[in-house]
Amino acid sequence: MQNRFEISWFLGRVAAPALLAALLMTSCDNSTENTVPDELEESQLEFVPRQAAAPALATMDTSFWAVKGRDSELEIRYQGQGGPGTGKEFLEFVVEEQTLLRRPDGTTFADGDSIEIRVTVDPLLFLVEFEPSGLEFNPNEPAKLELDYDEAEDDFLVRESDIDFWLQEQSNEPWARLASIQVEELDEIEVLLTGFTRYALAIGR
Repeated sequence: MQNRFEISWFLGRVAAPALLAALLMTSCDNSTENTVPDELEESQLEFVPRQAAAPALATMDTSFWAVKGRDSELEIRYQGQGGPGTGKEFLEFVVEEQTLLRRPDGTTFADGDSIEIRVTVDPLLFLVEFEPSGLEFNPNEPAKLELDYDEAEDDFLVRESDIDFWLQEQSNEPWARLASIQVEELDEIEVLLTGFTRYALAIGR
């Protein structure tokens, strides 16, 4: 069965519109027009929770070093019965060779320069926060963030076509919807990033 991509468009802090347009040309979009506003207060969002019976995550606070000129990837998985690395994937974050652009202080990265990236996961929700704040990525080779939501609560899974990626710059600010690529058959959703903040899966109302 052919994968069906649900594609939402928003003017937020995502990059590579040409890439997303190319994906649109090669995908099949059977969704209706999304009438949810592009910016909502936190009280107007239903954040997607993980099932109470979902396996524990292998880690909820981790970090790795990204290096300019090298591909880097971070995975967070659920705990598996076969030991570390055997559980189902929860999060994948990819930094490609030329993704790193500027440090939070505004200085640019040269090949071989590195920076430590920290990821923390909410204990209940599909909500993740990245540090350091202010890190900038190349808009022509953005970072990629994917969340697998097959362990979401059932009443959210039956409404998965309404699930969007949302970002919040500061804890007291509204949430903004991001352009995302959703593959419902795989229960996964991906977004392209040019910087760091808080990201969550939610349904707007």
